[in-house]
Amino acid sequence: MKAVAALLATIGFVSTLSAHQDQSSSDVPRTKLEALEAVSGFVIIRGFTAIGKIDGQMQTSVEVESNEFTIAATGKKAYGITVQVKQTIVHEHTSHIDYEEIESLLKGIENIAKIDATVTKLASFRADYKTASDLSISRISSADREIVAVTSGRIGTATAYLSLADLQSLRELIAKAKRTIDAVKSVG
Repeated sequence: MKAVAALLATIGFVSTLSAHQDQSSSDVPRTKLEALEAVSGFVIIRGFTAIGKIDGQMQTSVEVESNEFTIAATGKKAYGITVQVKQTIVHEHTSHIDYEEIESLLKGIENIAKIDATVTKLASFRADYKTASDLSISRISSADREIVAVTSGRIGTATAYLSLADLQSLRELIAKAKRTIDAVKSVG
């Protein structure tokens, strides 16, 4: 039982710890889902629903999934989404976003989509949004080209290249993933 209490304490303090950790550290979990995924010695049940996939440019893609992680011994649950970014057929990385961060991510995507060339008097701009688990969404605009880069990971990152229309599709997938979790949470 002491081990279960220690596990729950670890999960509960992930947010606090992440605010104080070295940003270059890839070993320390930054989300509750990452903390649960790293646990050993306990049965962790991972429920998931694949929400959808966006095929990007240059053989890249982004997949979104709803997640429910449960500690079998206690029944304690953590909810969130995963965003898997594939840069090539063999190079991919997954970011775990806790449920509490999804709304902020949706607003960040919405704000990035609204930005236009009037934000700067210079010829080009880049607008970025980053989650605690190092999912980064960037809108990059130059005089003759505009692209959205979705990057996952701290070390060994993977980046998918999307159009601005694809950015709206990604927002819709994430919103659908949140609604899927909301439906599960309301039942049980």
